[in-house]
Amino acid sequence: MPQIIALHGDFATPGMLERDMGDFQLEVAFFDAHRWLNFDAAMGRLITLVKSLPEPPIMIGYSRGGSAIASLSEWVELRAAVLYESPVLNSEGVGGSFPVLQIWNNEGAKYSRFPARRKQARRSEQLWEKNHPVTAIEGVGEHFTKRPPAHCWDQNLNQQIVDWILAAI
Repeated sequence: MPQIIALHGDFATPGMLERDMGDFQLEVAFFDAHRWLNFDAAMGRLITLVKSLPEPPIMIGYSRGGSAIASLSEWVELRAAVLYESPVLNSEGVGGSFPVLQIWNNEGAKYSRFPARRKQARRSEQLWEKNHPVTAIEGVGEHFTKRPPAHCWDQNLNQQIVDWILAAI
């Protein structure tokens, strides 16, 4: 099975994403982007990591982590990607043609009361759908919580996500 690498959101940590994902049933490596405080440095380390792997990985990204996958896809080959509440922010486009699972929560960015957030979500959908087979599912929750700080990963979707990953490989 290809390696699965997960990327956390802004100001978060790998441990937070691991906690928020809960029981995932697959082995996942959680990349430390150091809260994405220096996006370019984190991307450099991530590109080096992915290039060192024996085969293209499956990427999981939450929020900024998914945006990083868009940038990463312009530099390296990927096997598949799970993009959870992930606008495309640091890239003008996306590379490759690998399968994508795109997840938006019912009270998250796609349905935000802020027009700019909704626009980012629509743009992300359009960019990925242009050259990638995209499967879309909806989760329950907001984009993040402040108390405690957390990714709003809907753990009730884990079996669907795992099944999609296994079908993608």
